Amino acid sequence: MAQVSRPNPLTDLTRVEDYLEVIYDLIQKKGYARPADIAEKLDVRSASVTGMLQRLHGMELIVYERYRGLTLTSSGERLAKSVQQRHSTILRFLRILGIEEKIAQMDTEGIEHHIHPSTIARITRFVDYALQHPSWFKAFEDTLK
Repeated sequence: MAQVSRPNPLTDLTRVEDYLEVIYDLIQKKGYARPADIAEKLDVRSASVTGMLQRLHGMELIVYERYRGLTLTSSGERLAKSVQQRHSTILRFLRILGIEEKIAQMDTEGIEHHIHPSTIARITRFVDYALQHPSWFKAFEDTLK
């Protein structure tokens, strides 16, 4: 008997967050988000984007009317901002550690969806401290040489 494939909730949430983050970013930069732009940013087929947009609409994270465009709902925008904030914090943290930019970008994409809120809160405090205390940061950087 063939096994039924069950969706992985973690992978599923990661995809939802990736889409919301891209939609939010496009809206911030261009004033709108088109399915073609989303497909390009995420390197997926347009049909995949259409399916996910319908799903996000059903989850009440976006308002989507085919051929008319889309907007984020307040809960969709809240979630997108949260993902964007985690992304930014983790990327700044990895940069502080001296991680090569390409690797930092790649690692951030993996970490941002799988980090506990208390962990991101501590990393945020660390990043803020490091940026507010340049002499401490310089001393830290010197230990890396």
